[in-house]
Parts: sequence; C-alpha cells; structure tokens
Amino acid sequence: MTINLTTRRSRKKSLGFYTTVEASRIAQVPLWTMNSWKYNGIIIPSVKWIDETNKEHLGHSFETVVYIRLLRLIREKGISLYNAVVAIKRIKDRFGYPGKNWADAQIFSDGKDVYVYDKRDSYETTDLSKQHQKVAERIFGDEFIRLRERADALLIPQQFMDYVEIDPAIQNGLPIIINSTMLTSAIHNLFKQCYGYSEIKEMYPFLPNNKIVGAEAYETFLDNNKDKINSN
Repeated sequence: MTINLTTRRSRKKSLGFYTTVEASRIAQVPLWTMNSWKYNGIIIPSVKWIDETNKEHLGHSFETVVYIRLLRLIREKGISLYNAVVAIKRIKDRFGYPGKNWADAQIFSDGKDVYVYDKRDSYETTDLSKQHQKVAERIFGDEFIRLRERADALLIPQQFMDYVEIDPAIQNGLPIIINSTMLTSAIHNLFKQCYGYSEIKEMYPFLPNNKIVGAEAYETFLDNNKDKINSN
C-alpha cells in the first residue's frame, strides 16, 4: 500500500515552489533518498510553474517540504518508512496545514510504531505502555512548540531562526533574510564571488550586519550538510 504526502492545491494559501534539488537541500534529505521516495510515490511534485518562455516546471510545495523534513526526522528515530509516512498522514489529517495547530501534537514512539495525539487528549505515556507492553517515549518537543509562532520551525535550525525565514508567499518560499525579501542564496553567491562583508553591506545598507553574517552561516550550513548527507 502506497501513501503519498502530496499537498492539495489551495486558493487560500501561497504554496511556494521548490525543485527536487531545492527541497532536498532545505529539508536536509539526500537527493538519492528524495528520488527514491519520488519513485515509490511517497512524494509527488504537485505545483506547476510556467516560465517566461512558456515552459512548464513541476515542483514541490512548502507543505510537502515540511512533510519531507518531518519524514526524515522520524526515520532518524529508527521508525520504518511506512510507519513514518502513516504518522505524518495522521498529523496532517488531525492538525491540518503545518503551523500553530501542530504545536498541540503529542507524538510518541515505542521504537517501532508512532502514536499521534492532541495534547488535550487524556492519553498519557503510561497508558501507551500498558496498551503496547513497552514504554512509549515522546519524540519531538521544542521543534513542534516553535510551530505555534513560525510555520517554518521544522525547516530552519534554531541557531538561524533570528536571521532566516521561509515564507511560501515570498520568493516562492526559498529562504530569505528575516523581515526582508532578500534571498539568503543571493548573499551566499556574493561571498562565493569573493565579495567581503563591508562590500555587501554597501550594496544592501538596509541589512543589519548580524543578518548578513547569519544568512551566510545558514547557507554554509546547508552546503556542508548537503555534502555530509550525500556522502553517507
């Protein structure tokens, strides 16, 4: 049985647009893993973009990229791919679009299965251990709590959240310097072209120094993480 995590089209929200390579990098998932999930129908490009030459491109939505990241995080807990996908579907069905509602999710695992509850439910870990004869431990804490404030909390490591944000309504959802429309990748490209901090500051005087530094640190983190995960 195949369960896919494709988002549905919506007129109410900006979907964002991410190529498979961009989704892989932002979600910190190896490209070969992305291609495997795509081949098995778990993730399916569902957003269409037509460029100025009338060429059609298919990509992933912000929602799907969040699912991809969460799928990776659950798999890192030793959960099987099938059970991880089922767990995300339960979260999606119960709590909707990634955002503040997800902060109410209580997610437990006994090392094999994943159980999803609302924090207002009466279930406790001890109840789970009685039902499944093995202590179920809560997985994920602060990551989900931060979703109450920011829908991109699962995508951006905490150390970069003061400098970077991902908003599907801005720049197609690619990472930007927080409270601006400046792509972090644009700053990164300038550094790769051997521009210094002072020169970049002269180009963009409206950007505080700490945000320029933070944007470059974030992009460097993604580059290093990409090399690391793709070499494993």
